[in-house]
Amino acid sequence: MNKRAICLIAALVCVGLLQPSFVRADQAAGQNAAVIKNIEYIRTSGGLEVTVHVDGGFVMQTLVLSLPTRLVVDIAPATRIEAQSFYAVDALGMTSIRTGQFQPQIARVIFDFSGPLPAYAIQKTETGFVVSFTSAPAPTAAPPAGQKPAVEKPVARPRPRPVEPPPSKDIESPEVSAPKEFANTSVGFLVGTYSSSSADFNEVFGNTTKMQYGLNLTRTLVTFNKFQLDASFEIRAFSATGSSTLTETETKFSMTPITIGARLLYQTKFVLLFVGAGKDFFSYDEKSDIFDTQGSASGYHYQVGVYIIIPKVESLRVKLYYKFTKATATENDIDVGLGGNEYGIGLSYGFNILKKGLLNF
Repeated sequence: MNKRAICLIAALVCVGLLQPSFVRADQAAGQNAAVIKNIEYIRTSGGLEVTVHVDGGFVMQTLVLSLPTRLVVDIAPATRIEAQSFYAVDALGMTSIRTGQFQPQIARVIFDFSGPLPAYAIQKTETGFVVSFTSAPAPTAAPPAGQKPAVEKPVARPRPRPVEPPPSKDIESPEVSAPKEFANTSVGFLVGTYSSSSADFNEVFGNTTKMQYGLNLTRTLVTFNKFQLDASFEIRAFSATGSSTLTETETKFSMTPITIGARLLYQTKFVLLFVGAGKDFFSYDEKSDIFDTQGSASGYHYQVGVYIIIPKVESLRVKLYYKFTKATATENDIDVGLGGNEYGIGLSYGFNILKKGLLNF
């Protein structure tokens, strides 16, 4: 047997021995991948401190990009991100913090700046890492042409093949979604005043302000920078007791308004302003010793309001709103206005679900 044959056999044996180890290493990397849990930031006397909480072992590498200025931290192996995809900051020149899955095994945290990159230091901790920014500016430099994001090779697994991001985007990932300081889905409880614009209604039940209670569900459909378009569904319950003007017979009235609408929201750091409009459907029931009547009507509404984000509890937010509804029911050839002015307050819980169902621009 000549030397070439011996070398060929040896190479095949090596490939056969090494291939299983690579497969096992890649499987282990997926099973032991880190998870980005949360991101917090605080202003300090000397600048800004950002804490990134990471569950599991990882390595990281930084990258500075320009036009606009960005500091990028790549984390590997990391296959899941539970932190918000967007944090509005507006401090020390930093406009926002974003997260996204850059590659299947590489998660990316991006710090966006409106001007020069401040001096910074990164320190790894037992629960993640801390990035400290100070007011002294640091030079911003774009990576050399063709440079790939440098991520250390984790122990006992093949290094993933990073692809250089295109100039127009920092993160190529379907997981990048709406700014999550206000999550893409929310459920909540609301309490609002009710005052009818109908003289006939007020003659029987009085013109004092009454209360109604409800539940609401919202879902974000489209996002564009700090704007988002939501669909909303609300259901309320209202009841009142009065007396007939002719016989003074006690009369009980109950009504269930259902609202379907759309809202345009604008996000700032701690509040979200919104305007909306939509369709309303009413079912009502009036009972007295003389007669009972039931019916339904429809109308329209518009509303304005604000969500106040509770610091450090981003999943909860307080809702303040004004709503005007126009709807008329006809009973015995008498038109009764069911709509009117409503001022209310609510508490909502936000969460992310079905991120791929969003349209992001």
